[in-house]
Amino acid sequence: MVWLLGAAILAGSLYLCRKGGKDKMLEYMERKYGEDFTETETYAGQFGKDYTMLKVRSRRTRTEGILVRAIGKEHTIYQDNYLAYLLKDKIEQRIRKIAEPVFGECKVFYKIPWQVFPTDYPADMEVDAFLERPQSMVRVYIYAKSGDGDRQQQFEHFFASLRQQAYIVGGVISYPADEDMYNMITAKNFKGDIYQGYQYLAEAVFSMGEKGELAYLEWKGAVEHRQ
Repeated sequence: MVWLLGAAILAGSLYLCRKGGKDKMLEYMERKYGEDFTETETYAGQFGKDYTMLKVRSRRTRTEGILVRAIGKEHTIYQDNYLAYLLKDKIEQRIRKIAEPVFGECKVFYKIPWQVFPTDYPADMEVDAFLERPQSMVRVYIYAKSGDGDRQQQFEHFFASLRQQAYIVGGVISYPADEDMYNMITAKNFKGDIYQGYQYLAEAVFSMGEKGELAYLEWKGAVEHRQ
């Protein structure tokens, strides 16, 4: 198994060097976005797959971890996920505008996807168009300061508002156990189990289908709030 992994990495590296792949991937980014990028890390394509991944950094925005993918040897197709970084603040603003009338004061965070977007995503893509495309794979984390109210009803109102805007998103709605729990959530620790000791009253994990229908909903904790 070790030699197979080594062979895959070597093959990908040789492909990049032979074709000048790294330079071409950087040129693609600079041509598309009109700014300079530098390479930070190289990934060979998966064994048996004809693509190579590169991590780059924007010199203008100082954004790290941007993904660029090159597919094919004869006719190379380039894709990236820089739009997720460029639109992050606007995405959070749009979702917060929908969430606050439903949940009251809340924190909204957008998780940058570990994927590249279709080739027809332009560099100047508007945030609403981005949110309307299922291929954007938008995932948001919402933390409601107050746990009052019928949580299932709140979710239904929130979901209806998403559909009204034609947004296709998924994510987590969390009701922290108390104000201390709410205050401990930040943009750096909201995803995964990075934070220690966080407790919630209830959480809803949801996703939407390509046509905006509810594809998945799972509640954890107490769905109904009792005074």
